[in-house]
Amino acid sequence: MFPEVVTSMAAEQWESANQSVQEFRRLGFPQWTMCHAFFADMGGFLLQCPDVPLFPVDSEQLAYLVEKKHLRFPEVDEEIIRDRNKADGFARLITCVQITWFFIQCLARWGQGLGLSTLEITTFATILATLNSLFFWFHKPLDVETPIILRSESRVADILITAGDRACEPYARTPLDFLKSPPVSTSIVAPFWFAMGVVFDFDKESRSRPIKRFGNTKTRPPVGITTRETIYGILFELVYFGVHLLSWNELFPTQAELLLWRVSNLVLLGLLIIYLIVIPIGVLSSRPFSRKWLLKEVDTPLEVAAQLPKWAQVIIHVPFLAAYVSARSYILLEGLISLRALSLNVYVDITWANFLPHI
Repeated sequence: MFPEVVTSMAAEQWESANQSVQEFRRLGFPQWTMCHAFFADMGGFLLQCPDVPLFPVDSEQLAYLVEKKHLRFPEVDEEIIRDRNKADGFARLITCVQITWFFIQCLARWGQGLGLSTLEITTFATILATLNSLFFWFHKPLDVETPIILRSESRVADILITAGDRACEPYARTPLDFLKSPPVSTSIVAPFWFAMGVVFDFDKESRSRPIKRFGNTKTRPPVGITTRETIYGILFELVYFGVHLLSWNELFPTQAELLLWRVSNLVLLGLLIIYLIVIPIGVLSSRPFSRKWLLKEVDTPLEVAAQLPKWAQVIIHVPFLAAYVSARSYILLEGLISLRALSLNVYVDITWANFLPHI
């Protein structure tokens, strides 16, 4: 339902894995690959210490443990990780073949001036997002079926003592939460997940501590998102929402449906523009606002929002989330209900011979 969210999430996961590879190279371990980093961030490695039950560690935490000599570098061959996901390559091949063929058909219809239904346009936009996601997840295993256990002789208590004051706060998920990166202020997808967590309260981990497995929805790049990724994210969102506007003057079964289609697409573009305006303001005002009103010092808008009362979080986020979900839902719904009355040129077949050179 939210392919653009999935793509943004995939891009941030790719950036996190890429930063992990660079960090391990700095530590002298060039054999650490993107596949290893993805596997770690998915919860593929479990740390076994003498004084605490098994718990997952991500790539940032692994790098810290290796650097501080609490853990030997995990000599895990990349092929071992890939072998744990037998269906990975085949599933992606089938997906690529299907979406590439549909993508070519849509381009051919545009090239010959034939019509596309709103369902096809929505699917075309989804394919654009899927192709981007497949690129970012090219090295990512399909799933963590069997985690790899890493044994450390260091006690967790000793690790926390060595870390100093930053490890003194109680942990929410694992004892290494003090290594958790703060929210990224320029993330496009982070506000969405935060709002979903506020409204539906779905972002709660298992009650047992430490947790046994990471969720596979969010990953925060350790050193943040670069300007390159920020620009990519903005351009991608503009292109994705812009594709839907290609049917601005298409025939719809009723004028009301045409109006709702236009309004829904403008709402999505408007929310993106609001984000681009609000985020810079929020980044600049987060620290002075938190000092004055929250008596704390935080650096990002999401950290400020996390400190607000529950009712304030709901009031701030519900209108935006409701507008976004409503607009996306109508676009998907219209793609189906508009099939009852399509223009005639939608039924015209592609003349493939027109694309062949005439001798």
